Amino acid sequence: MANKQLREEATCSICLEYFTDPVSVECGHAFCLSCITRCWEGLETDFPCPQCRETSKNKILRPIRQLGNIVELLKQLQTPSADPQGENLCREHEEKLKLFCEDDQVTICVICREAKEHRQHRVRPIPEAAQGYKKSIHDHMERLKKELKDLQTWTAEESGTAEEFEEIFKNQTKKILNTFELLQQFLEKEKKQLLSKLEEEHDEKMKKIWEKLNKLEKLQSTHQDLITTMAGKCQQQDVELLKDVQIILRRCNNAKAQKTPDDVVAEQTLKSIGQHASLQDKLLELRETFPAKLEWAYIKSWATAVTLDPDTAHRSLILSEDGRSVRHRHREQDLPNTPQRFTGFTDVLGTQRMTSGRHYWEVAVELGYKMSMTLGVCDEAVSRMGELIPSPENGYWAVWLRDGKYEANTSPPTLLTPRVPPRAVGLFLDYEAGRLSLYNVDDRSLLFTFSGASFPPPPCGPSSVQSLTGKGRMRGRCGSCR
Repeated sequence: MANKQLREEATCSICLEYFTDPVSVECGHAFCLSCITRCWEGLETDFPCPQCRETSKNKILRPIRQLGNIVELLKQLQTPSADPQGENLCREHEEKLKLFCEDDQVTICVICREAKEHRQHRVRPIPEAAQGYKKSIHDHMERLKKELKDLQTWTAEESGTAEEFEEIFKNQTKKILNTFELLQQFLEKEKKQLLSKLEEEHDEKMKKIWEKLNKLEKLQSTHQDLITTMAGKCQQQDVELLKDVQIILRRCNNAKAQKTPDDVVAEQTLKSIGQHASLQDKLLELRETFPAKLEWAYIKSWATAVTLDPDTAHRSLILSEDGRSVRHRHREQDLPNTPQRFTGFTDVLGTQRMTSGRHYWEVAVELGYKMSMTLGVCDEAVSRMGELIPSPENGYWAVWLRDGKYEANTSPPTLLTPRVPPRAVGLFLDYEAGRLSLYNVDDRSLLFTFSGASFPPPPCGPSSVQSLTGKGRMRGRCGSCR
């Protein structure tokens, strides 16, 4: 027991190894010089003791040379002696070391076993004890290997997040610059403020991402070092294997890798970059004073390519190979009956999910006999089977043409009076503002705006919004700005 206490007193509480260049801090506790230096790295004042947490104003480290000498002597004393045949002998009794004291974690001879110091302790034969610790080391090694793989996976995920963030940053910056090129006479000051804010967000979030990557790399290095150390242990003789085995196992227990939630790279945060309400409010405030051409250019700067999803199309709708146009016919096609397919309405959805931001796309319509159409967006989770009133309350925001009349599907329907029949309809969706505006592309006039719409909140999934192209007897082409 005395030997165990002596080893503990000669062990640094930070690295759990024997002291190397021991120094004392102001409160009197001792640490390795390199360990306490790393703990205090970056601090200018209020230096805490890692053991008792007492702080000192100044960085005072006093070398303890005598403790260093004692540690070196202790290392020498713990090296077992050997007989001429190379067998390990008890330093005190010159007998073969055959037993291992679990309480003191030392190898002993049969004479030591009967001594008062070990009489009440748990003692096992060395081969038996070594086999038990080999299993423990092997289990720890397997755990560390698994955690190392997890760390490598998480590192790859973080790297992917950094790339995704960079791509979003570049795309949003491009849209902002394009918009302000059209408005530079009016909004030069706002342009600088917005780009500055975007740069700030970029630097802040990238800093957190790289900090986490550095942390993961350090954890990988620690795990790899421990695996190498343990692999070496398993190759040693039993006596050598048992030496300092508890210290190594404690290091293994302390080196656990756990994945923590990271709100820096949350999808909602990433997708909100550049979606500043201040810019939108200013544009809407100045809307009446802007030339119509300038406003139209702003709307079209949010162009989003839209293609049609064949898995959602009603059986009477025929899609082109590129998914950009659709036509109606009386005879239904023989198509798989999937949960995504509309059966109660002659509808088809776009493949694009919209869960945030602003989007603009156009649908060109070529109306035929008994002209009818429905254009807008809908909640992805809407019912697609049986009869249902397509209203905002049921997850539909759209305008339609029925019996020669244009209406918005409010409750009750709102009659629309376009100056000229639209041959193409432009749809401008502002997800965060809950606003969907539909335009007659021919004369750039506003057909209708749904304000305060309760679009499903992010994240995406079964509750995202998708473009809706419902058709009775008509042909259409769907895509980004023509």
